[in-house]
Amino acid sequence: MSPLFCGGKDSVRISSRAYGVTADGKNVNCYTMKNANGMEARFLDYGCILTHLILPDRNGTPTDVVLGYDDLAGYESDPAYMGALVGRYANRIKDSAFTLNGREIRLTPNDGPNHLHGSLSKRIFCGTVGDGGLRLTYTSPDGEDGLPGTVRITVCYSLDDNNVLTMRYEAISDADTVLNLTNHSYFNLAGHRSGRVDGQLLQIAADSFLETADDTCPTGQILPVEGAMDFRRLRTIGGEPACEQMEMVGGYDHCYVLRPDAAPAALAVCPRTGITLTVATTQPGLQLYSGNYLEDIPHPGKGGVPYVRRGGFALETQRFPCAPNYPHFPSALLRAGESYRETTYLQLQVLQQL
Repeated sequence: MSPLFCGGKDSVRISSRAYGVTADGKNVNCYTMKNANGMEARFLDYGCILTHLILPDRNGTPTDVVLGYDDLAGYESDPAYMGALVGRYANRIKDSAFTLNGREIRLTPNDGPNHLHGSLSKRIFCGTVGDGGLRLTYTSPDGEDGLPGTVRITVCYSLDDNNVLTMRYEAISDADTVLNLTNHSYFNLAGHRSGRVDGQLLQIAADSFLETADDTCPTGQILPVEGAMDFRRLRTIGGEPACEQMEMVGGYDHCYVLRPDAAPAALAVCPRTGITLTVATTQPGLQLYSGNYLEDIPHPGKGGVPYVRRGGFALETQRFPCAPNYPHFPSALLRAGESYRETTYLQLQVLQQL
């Protein structure tokens, strides 16, 4: 467990139920975790999706702080990866290509000429309940998304009575490949249907970030945070002065370089509800995405609510985008037979006063 969070005696209950059937006739299940504090997390074995994350706010009102859909059809047609596991390579690889062991690897382009997030969000995992949590497994075949190697992927979700939701990622490949896994939840700490998150506060333990081009791919340059890009102190997500990096991509869609000793990696606070989100991770980067195009999603959100621009923010803990093309970035290489292990912790708490 991260030193940020102390353990405790847990009384978490886990249940499962049938959720729906995919368009091609495959059954999907939903798993629900509840702790002693009234916090609840729901997951699908389709895409390892976190569909709900509910806790009482400072007034005792149950508040669902992640965006999503009411039915499986919404997640099947979702272009925004809401709540999903993304990979085999999360974030972008420019021009859908890189060199591995002297051979050019061509990926499936799905974001213009670039490769974005991969296809794991649309795969059905095998779910089992045990050891205090949910274990989801999937074997990604050689060549999936264009990547080499047959990769066995395991995602473990657990919840405790300290309101810590733990996400553990493990994998092993039979050939050299690259791998980058993360969760792509959109958070709104005032509640998923409450509109823009501009008044919510955010802090990120990063002194630098990756410069991006107008296609949101990194240029390879690592820049110091300053002005609108600086979250070293707690401040609002919206209302900041414009800067060139934000204007190019319509807001925040940037990878922050986490300080190696950072604990926590990020903190978000909603003054209205008192709900706070603390993030700790073993990963070197955190992609901040401010939901710049959520209004373009054709499917209504939970409760039939149409989501709006900046109606949620994503904090994606991960390896750096385009890392296979930039040797000075932390490596995303997974050698044959070696183990991939990364963990992210999300802790939700409620402050009575700010």
